[in-house]
Order: sequence, then structure tokens, then C-alpha cells
Amino acid sequence: MCYLVVERYSVCRCLYYKHSVDMCAAYGQQGHGIQERTVLVGYACEKHSSYDQETSSSRNGYSDSGYGTASHSSHQHSSRRHRR
Repeated sequence: MCYLVVERYSVCRCLYYKHSVDMCAAYGQQGHGIQERTVLVGYACEKHSSYDQETSSSRNGYSDSGYGTASHSSHQHSSRRHRR
């Protein structure tokens, strides 16, 4: 069975990183499918965490989980940066 691992932010489900297909021996044969596996990472993307932080922190005094969403300027990452 071939797998496609997709990393998504746990709150907003925006794409964090889409890995290449982990191919098995049957890859490319007719009728053979690729099973997508989703791994939840971090808290919220930069776009959604800034909105949530403004509204929720003023109400509750809490911020996001601090997984470093501010250090990631976009939803796509270089292939050199590999998360496990």
C-alpha cells in the first residue's frame, strides 16, 4: 500500500507540509490506490493564529500553544527541512 503523508495544523487544518508518496512495489499498477495519512502539527497557521490570538487573548488572556507558528512565514517548507 502506498502512503501520502500530509501535515496539517491541528486547529485550522491548513496545510503545513505535503510529503512525497511513499511507494510500494505495486505503485503505478491499474487499480492501485494511494492512502492519505494526516498528521496534525502545531496549533494554527500564521493566518489563523493571528486572528485567534487577537480575539481569544483579549477575552481569556491565553495565547496559542507556542509551537513556533511565528517562525514559519508560509504554509510550504523547503524539502531540506524534514519534520518527524
